[in-house]
Amino acid sequence: MKTSKALLIGVFSMTLLNATAAEQKIRTPFLDGWDQIPLAEMEKKAADFAGAYWIAGPGQRKQMALTFDDGPTEHTRELLKVLKKHNIHATFFWLGKQAEQFPNIVKEAAAAGHTIGNHSYDHPYSSKLSASVFNSSQIVPTQKIFQSILGFAPTLFRPPYGDLSDAEMALLQKNNMHAISWSVDTRDWLVAWNKGQPAEIEKVVLNYAHPEAIVLMHDGGGPRQSTIAAVDAFIPKLKEQGYEFITVDKLLGVAGKQ
Repeated sequence: MKTSKALLIGVFSMTLLNATAAEQKIRTPFLDGWDQIPLAEMEKKAADFAGAYWIAGPGQRKQMALTFDDGPTEHTRELLKVLKKHNIHATFFWLGKQAEQFPNIVKEAAAAGHTIGNHSYDHPYSSKLSASVFNSSQIVPTQKIFQSILGFAPTLFRPPYGDLSDAEMALLQKNNMHAISWSVDTRDWLVAWNKGQPAEIEKVVLNYAHPEAIVLMHDGGGPRQSTIAAVDAFIPKLKEQGYEFITVDKLLGVAGKQ
């Protein structure tokens, strides 16, 4: 039996795609004793909701998305200065209650070209809520807050702690939103807890950097001077390795606002 040229090209293209597709896998190890969601649960969610729940980008481009959670806060403006210094854009997953407190910072970040994402209203474990309560108390109010401040609502949602039920994931899909996890947890939250040094955060990023990584950091929820200093230090080193820094929506090729 002869195999058509078109079929051969199709098979080759699919093989190439599979060979270059990024694995939806969290690279940094699990830490016991911190009430974290098991990594396998997040990875399963990415498999079950492929194209809607993301841990990393879809390919192997030498690009990276830096993300910051829990703001905006009094630390955010200093972080924005560092990002401007290095001429890069990041993605901020912010809480509705914080956006209400610092609306001008929200406007400044968006005007500077950064992407704004929804991180819930007040940071609950989402799966402990019913899907309807999750929507009415966390998603909808926060979307309305960003709409009132920016004139648009985000399409990207990061579940606090990475915790999200299947029903809540389906609800996000219905609302044309993407769930964004991370492939690299810098543990800047643990460094802040332990009053550690910026070099600890920098070391994690450099050790676990990979093409199309989504990197988790924070500009809220605690003291963030070490995070800001680490960002200032590791960006030039990763640029020297050939990395380009882009926002999550550009990494995934999706709209960042609706």
